[in-house]
Amino acid sequence: MIRYAAIAAILALVSCAHYPDVRPGASGQHSVSLAGDDEDELSRQAIRQARDYCKDVHEKSAAIVSEDKKYIGDMDETSYKTAKRAAGAAKALGSAGAVFGGEQERRAGGVVGLGGVIGDVAIGEGYRVTMKFKCQ
Repeated sequence: MIRYAAIAAILALVSCAHYPDVRPGASGQHSVSLAGDDEDELSRQAIRQARDYCKDVHEKSAAIVSEDKKYIGDMDETSYKTAKRAAGAAKALGSAGAVFGGEQERRAGGVVGLGGVIGDVAIGEGYRVTMKFKCQ
């Protein structure tokens, strides 16, 4: 008996993991809102969550009603993109030095890579995508 309860609990947790950002609406119009670095990837994630929600909860398909993409960063958007590219390059360069370099390069690579990670976190998330959808 306990085994079946544990299996049911695991299945419930796994099924919820597909659409953690979906907010069901009383009128049948639901929404999902995500923040991150890449607005195109955020749109793909929102569509995926809407599709999974409609399929799992309503046994229907998702129909997108609207999608709003907005830049939410603290600096101007051009500077944000430049800073994110620089942080990404520092992480990649640091990783390469740490893996492929000699002893000094490994240490320097670790420092550069860590600087890239810190910079990336400090810059923060630049975009918010909010999608409204219905299950049909």
